[in-house]
Amino acid sequence: MKVLIQNLQKKQGLASHLIQEYEPDVMLAQEINLPSEEEDQSPLCPYKASNTSYLGFGTAIYSKTPITNIRTINSPYHEFGGFIRKRTTVANSNGIQFVSFHGYNGIPFRNKTKLVSHVKAVLTLLSSGPAVFAGDFNTWSQDHLDSIVLTLKNEGFELVFSWPYKGRKLPLDHVFLRNINLLSSTFFSCPSDHFGALVEIDAECNTFE
Repeated sequence: MKVLIQNLQKKQGLASHLIQEYEPDVMLAQEINLPSEEEDQSPLCPYKASNTSYLGFGTAIYSKTPITNIRTINSPYHEFGGFIRKRTTVANSNGIQFVSFHGYNGIPFRNKTKLVSHVKAVLTLLSSGPAVFAGDFNTWSQDHLDSIVLTLKNEGFELVFSWPYKGRKLPLDHVFLRNINLLSSTFFSCPSDHFGALVEIDAECNTFE
């Protein structure tokens, strides 16, 4: 199964373009707003599974096969200024739970504890079994990343791929897997400020506990 992960930076029609170019089985999109795909007859319009807003800090999940058990949750904390809560989408496809995650940022203070609380809130939506937890985690320091790795490791997840963010030494975007084998991984450039990622996972050997 090929999974594409991309922070879209609210770019009009970018999700459609990437789906057409890379033909993923599943796409996990972050920073997507309601109008960003509406003008096109897009695979994400209407969204297969989404938690979106006009401000553009939503997430969505596309799948070639039917999606079930769609869950949505917002960050427990507002972003700085009090107007935005990052939104997460969770859904099942092919016997796997997928999480499209856009983590708490908290500019300018970048509170690590609030980011961890955001991850923990999303984990409450997951049952046991194979899962992909991926997206833009806003891990602005090694301490941020270490805390997220530990939090997810305690729930059986392993960090299997991180890819660069333009102009920074530390990555913001990551893929965590539970009870799933990673077969390959790569990243690519597109009009967004984030690189996108393509990972191939072994979806045949995993079943829910």
